[in-house]
Amino acid sequence: MLRRLIYPVPDYTGTEHESTKGGTHLLHRPAPSGGRTVVYLHGNGSDLASIAPLAELFARQGLGFAAIEYPGYGPAIGQRISQRGILAAAADGLAHLRDGGLTAADTVLVGESLGSAVAAHLAADGLLQDGEGSGRLVLVSPFTSMTAMVRRVVRVFPRLLVPDRWETDALADRITVPTLLVHGAQDSLVPPQMSEALETVIPHVRRVLLAGRDHNTLWEAPSECLEVIADFAR
Repeated sequence: MLRRLIYPVPDYTGTEHESTKGGTHLLHRPAPSGGRTVVYLHGNGSDLASIAPLAELFARQGLGFAAIEYPGYGPAIGQRISQRGILAAAADGLAHLRDGGLTAADTVLVGESLGSAVAAHLAADGLLQDGEGSGRLVLVSPFTSMTAMVRRVVRVFPRLLVPDRWETDALADRITVPTLLVHGAQDSLVPPQMSEALETVIPHVRRVLLAGRDHNTLWEAPSECLEVIADFAR
């Protein structure tokens, strides 16, 4: 029951995608010559089909776009969903892009909502560095931990009963790459105080609060979220 609450899966409507040798599905629109690529990790109510329009938005900003799918979502619907599986798929997708020539220095890893925790874990594990350079990290509507999020719904809830804890706050001090935090000032799902807490722990960080924006309105045109991320990425 709790796992379904943490990972609500939308109906998949289909979109063109490629797959890694390990079976991870992803969208990929390469960057123009000299441009960086946004590697996007979506929230728990999205999938490759629903976020595909972001590719065109970032292309207009001169940036490439890739999005990595999680087990149990989109074309992988039906697979078991877990923190371990999601992290493995995200790392596999990133390795696939590396094998295709995307360097760490040209990578801007963007994680939104649930994806913010995925991205933070990859960054803390050093996957935005390749010995020749470092990428950049953007956490959109980030939460401190899944336990803290569950307790917003169920005030008294034993931590040990949360199946996947996604504790970004516990590893934030290991994130050494330049980091941007973006949060809607009117976010009614993930309180802005959570990104404020992360700002105090991540070493090289800047936080932007978007006035008038809620959790699900960040990308509505005109999107200041898009502009802020694109400026940071270029």
